[in-house]
Amino acid sequence: MKCHVEIPYPKIHVTKKNPDLARLIMHSYAGDVSEDTAIHQYMYQSVILAKEYKEVSRILEEIGKVEMHHLEILAELILELGVYPIYLDPIVDHHEFWNSKYVAYETELKPIILANIEAERNALSQYNSLIHLISDESVKCVLKRIVLDERLHLEIFEKIYQSIS
Repeated sequence: MKCHVEIPYPKIHVTKKNPDLARLIMHSYAGDVSEDTAIHQYMYQSVILAKEYKEVSRILEEIGKVEMHHLEILAELILELGVYPIYLDPIVDHHEFWNSKYVAYETELKPIILANIEAERNALSQYNSLIHLISDESVKCVLKRIVLDERLHLEIFEKIYQSIS
């Protein structure tokens, strides 16, 4: 099963340095709803489900790899915008470093898939809000391409959920 859309990612290019925009993107990089959280959550779940649900485990691992690629893209974008991409969420008042408490530690298949549906919906909402806030078309194009993968992930999790309900 393909876990990414077969469309190339745009080249990382920004119109000008913009540390404020970089900080906004860092929320999707390493905040509570972020690529970093998705990676940890999907890898954890892949291990938890490996014996009983091999195919779902494999899908989670593949989606996790796509999220790793998104994390790399966002890091490059943040750096191009003039900020070092650290695992910190500058959006919250106290500038919180990424924390494993963001991961949904479910252990049963149905709650895992429901948590992932919610996570993907939240990620889509966050990316779409960010896209509407920014004016740099190059950055928008990169984020819109990531959104395509996130929509696919949501569809995959919804199909899995339908098959187990």
